[in-house]
Amino acid sequence: MSGSIDGRLVNRADLAGIFGVSVNTVTNWIEKGCPYVERGSNGVEWQFDTAAVIDWKIQRAVENVAMSAGDEGGKDSSKARREDADCRRAVANAIVAEIDADEALKAVVSRHDVVADMATFCQVLRTGLSNMASKVAGRAATMTSAPEIEAMAKAEMNRAFTAAREEIAQRWFAGRDPDHDAGGADRNPPAG
Repeated sequence: MSGSIDGRLVNRADLAGIFGVSVNTVTNWIEKGCPYVERGSNGVEWQFDTAAVIDWKIQRAVENVAMSAGDEGGKDSSKARREDADCRRAVANAIVAEIDADEALKAVVSRHDVVADMATFCQVLRTGLSNMASKVAGRAATMTSAPEIEAMAKAEMNRAFTAAREEIAQRWFAGRDPDHDAGGADRNPPAG
């Protein structure tokens, strides 16, 4: 395959998931020279470029095949192992291409984007619920019945949830045609 493949940045757990191995296996890869973008430390996650890791894995597989071929000296065995390495390379390239296609079709979202959006959602919700407490406290003093206080508290709580839902909907669906339905994959959240 000609040209370079653009990878994406992932942490150790995501890298382990992509390759179908354990996090301990990824740690062993690091000890054996697996390339990384940022070394993990307290409070900082490891960052890996998937394309660089795939290239590294392919190179190691080719080197292992070459060493095995040199040890055995058999042409048939060497050819079979070379074909096996080429097959693994093709599978790795197909995985990267599938990830790229999913990203281009917007069928997947970045974990970092979702974390940021959910943090904003929680912050808006927290602000709304904090405001609810002060509003309820101020108004409840003038009310005489428990059902009246409960109804007011529910209304304020619903207002906080609605504000948070609208904030996340604005982030996720901003600039889209409301009638756009990409196969049913993306839809505005239900009201209520």
